[in-house]
Amino acid sequence: MRLTDLLSLLWRRKLALATAAVITGLLGFVITKSLPIRYSSEGLLLVESRDQSIPELNQAASLNTPGLQRITTEADILRSRRLAEQVVRDLGLENAPEPPSRGLAALFAPVGAWLRGVAADIDAWRIALLGESTDPALADRPVDSMSLAVENLQRYLSIGTAANSNVVAVRFSSPFPDEAAKVVNTLMNRYIELEVAAKRDTTLQANEWLTSRLETLRREVEEADQRIQAFRRETGLLETSQGSVSTLQMNEQQARVAMARQELSRAQAALDSALRSGQRGSASSEVLGSLVIQSLRDREAEIGQRAAILAQRLGARHPERLAVEAELRDIQRQIGNETGKIVSSLRREVDAARARLSDAQEQLNSSMTTARSGAENEVVLAQLTREADAKRQIYQAFLTRTEQTRLASAQFPAARVISPAVEPFRPNGPPASVVAAFSAFIGFFLLAGILVLRRMAHGTISTVQDLVSLTGVQNAGSLPALGRGRRRRMPALVLDQSQSGIAETLRALRLTMQSVAGGGPANTVLVTSSAIGDGKSTVAASLARLSAADGLRVLLLETDMRRPQMSSTFGAPWAGRSIEAVLSGETRFEDAVQVDERSGLHTLLSDRSSPHPQALIESRQFAELINRARREYHLVILDSPPIMRVADAVVLAQHSDAVLFAVGWERTSRTVVMEAMRRLPRSMRARMATVLTRVRPGRLDPLGYYEGYAKSASPDLKRLPAPGA
Repeated sequence: MRLTDLLSLLWRRKLALATAAVITGLLGFVITKSLPIRYSSEGLLLVESRDQSIPELNQAASLNTPGLQRITTEADILRSRRLAEQVVRDLGLENAPEPPSRGLAALFAPVGAWLRGVAADIDAWRIALLGESTDPALADRPVDSMSLAVENLQRYLSIGTAANSNVVAVRFSSPFPDEAAKVVNTLMNRYIELEVAAKRDTTLQANEWLTSRLETLRREVEEADQRIQAFRRETGLLETSQGSVSTLQMNEQQARVAMARQELSRAQAALDSALRSGQRGSASSEVLGSLVIQSLRDREAEIGQRAAILAQRLGARHPERLAVEAELRDIQRQIGNETGKIVSSLRREVDAARARLSDAQEQLNSSMTTARSGAENEVVLAQLTREADAKRQIYQAFLTRTEQTRLASAQFPAARVISPAVEPFRPNGPPASVVAAFSAFIGFFLLAGILVLRRMAHGTISTVQDLVSLTGVQNAGSLPALGRGRRRRMPALVLDQSQSGIAETLRALRLTMQSVAGGGPANTVLVTSSAIGDGKSTVAASLARLSAADGLRVLLLETDMRRPQMSSTFGAPWAGRSIEAVLSGETRFEDAVQVDERSGLHTLLSDRSSPHPQALIESRQFAELINRARREYHLVILDSPPIMRVADAVVLAQHSDAVLFAVGWERTSRTVVMEAMRRLPRSMRARMATVLTRVRPGRLDPLGYYEGYAKSASPDLKRLPAPGA
């Protein structure tokens, strides 16, 4: 649908649209005023994300769950019935007065009370007639005001959470503003108190369990220490800071053996060195270390030097040389004696070292024997020591947890109020004026949508091209709409403005119908439509008047004897001079014909007196009337009923030379037009033309409408007398 078509449709329905807007606006205003006033107040509660630092406490009671799950859990706690009951008791809401009714609620309150009374009476009659009875305990049980108050509180309580936030929004709606704020603040405070109490109780329970467990562990540690001491006494195992006594003794003996072996090795090495030096004539380190031998060696060297000098100067038997050689041999004998003494001393040291090694080895063997005999006892002692150490570690851990639990009981709660609720000063919802305006817009656009959908569903005809392509029938022209107040004025307008566009269009329409009919002494034109309101009677009267004013002999027959409309233009027919009277033989044709004073048009109108109009149309008298009209008039126009209402138009088409089919612009659907044409005889399709009526002036097709050329005038016309007059 084009924008211009849409605007045209809305403009033509402007009164209905305005009415719908006013009605919906008033309805929205009344409903808003009738609804009870409620005030909403909101508070914000921050749920901390910190967790307990005590694993045992978290295992005993999982108070904190991570992330969004915890926030959702806290929101569910805020919605719980237990909190709601506490708030109701604190504020006394079970005895709160009912809010006053207003608007329609107050108006229909008596009706509601009356209906409840009638329902109670009907129930009593049913019990009396059918013998049914109810449980007296249930019938006499009073309504629990506390339950009603809690249910009402939970109904108007809203808890809001966000995915990435730890803030919980608590909102409550009430007829009283102070009550709304009090409920929110009391609920948040009660929630914090409940959380603190639950945490305290859980902490105390965990503390009691830890204390009892700590006492048990302490006794187990003491028992383990006592078992170690008893085992030591039984086995004689002495323990020092460096280990057991047997172990220390064995280590000491091993050290002594090692030292004895080192001394023996050193003494043996010194002895071997001294023996080897004596055999080679050299001096070992031990010999060289003796001061006596060193002194003798020095004298030996000195005497040896003197002996060498004397050997060069003196002969072998010289006394001085022999004395010196004797002295040298004496010194060497003394050196040999001293060396022997040193070797003997070294042998004694070797023997002493070997004796000490043997003694240390015997003591080590004794210590090893003692250590091997106590190895099993030491293993058992080590196992007992490990068990005692493990119990002592567990005891220390529980002791630390107990202290932490005692500190946790004094921690702050995991939730706090960051924004308390305040008393609202404005009721919920928009003002009644805004609702009324919004409702008016909704009504307007809803009706507009219905009109557009109806238009699209029905597929009405809006242009001449659409009409020609749909029907395949020639279009004779388009006539404009003159407005609601001027609808019946077209027959008069064609005489007052005989050179206007409407008059010229009707003249062109008349020529078109003559060409469609094939010409002849008289053309019988049937003017019909598919439905009521398409303007066929207006077209017929206007065409007939204009043709008569142009000088043609024209007869207008009102064959729509079910709902005649021509009397509004030409006046009511005279008594006994209607078309029904002519066809029934009550009066003659020439006596019943009336002459329009302004145009000279001859009319034969209906007075709606026949109970069977179709029988009159199918009668021999009607055929004779049509034949006489053909002979005496240039143009005979028949105004027939709509095709889709009665079958009269189908019968009248058999007496017509041409059919002028009126189609209302943007009024008649395509399917209705096609069905109406299908009902006409197939032989009339070639002698049919359409006219588009009631077209908005701005949408007239220039191909089918004349704008007029000369100035309009109303000359005096020669009036034609009635036939036979």
